[in-house]
Amino acid sequence: MCSHIGKHILCASSNVPEEVVLKEQVGDMMPCGFCGRSGIPECTITIKVPVNGTPTWDTKCMFQHKFKYGFADSGSKNQPCRNIPVKCDLCHPALPPEPGKTSQKPQAIAVEAVWRYNMPNHVVHLHKEYIVPGRREGGVMLPPAVWKAMKLTDLEQSVVRILKDRWQSSFAAASELDKENMQASGSRGAKRPALESSGSLPSKHARTSVSRLQTALTSLN
Repeated sequence: MCSHIGKHILCASSNVPEEVVLKEQVGDMMPCGFCGRSGIPECTITIKVPVNGTPTWDTKCMFQHKFKYGFADSGSKNQPCRNIPVKCDLCHPALPPEPGKTSQKPQAIAVEAVWRYNMPNHVVHLHKEYIVPGRREGGVMLPPAVWKAMKLTDLEQSVVRILKDRWQSSFAAASELDKENMQASGSRGAKRPALESSGSLPSKHARTSVSRLQTALTSLN
C-alpha cells in the first residue's frame, strides 16, 4: 500500500499525468506516505534512527500499515517506489564525539520524519541555502547523507513515466555544478595579468651596449 500511494505521490510531484482517475487528489504540500493527504495532524510521523539497527517510525494516520523498512528502502521490481519516512540530517545533524572520544553513541530519540518523496520540497522551503538538483541550482552543496535520503532510482522514475531528460540529476552532476560555481566566483577575484612583463622589456644595460656600438662605428667612418 505504501509503495502504491508512493507512485501517486511521485507522479504528482513530477507533474506526470495519472493513468487512472483518482477519487481523491494527492495533497499539494508534503503529502502523507500512507494516505496521500496533506495537512492532517494525525498524519504527522516521527522516526527513531539508532546507531546500529533498523529505524522505527510512529504515526496516527488511519491508513498506516507495517512494512519492512530495509526492504522498502531498497525497493524491488515489484515494488519500485521507495517512499519511506527518513530523518533529515539538516534538521537533526549527528552530534560530534565528546572531547577525548573518537565516537559518539547518542541515544536514539524520536524526531519528526520526512517522507522521501517530500524531501526535495522540504529542503527547498526549509533549508534555502542548499542546492536541490532540478529545483534550485545555486547554493551550498547537499551533504551526501541528505542527498541519499532523497535520491530516486532509475527504476522509480521510469515506472511513473518521468521523461528521461527530466530525471533527477545525479549527485556527481550536482558536485560538478558546485565546483563550477566555486571556480566562477574565484576567477572574478583574480588579478588581470599585466599586458607586458618586465622581463619582456629591453634592459637599461642592453640599451647602453647598443649606444656604445653605434658610437664606435661612427668613429671608424
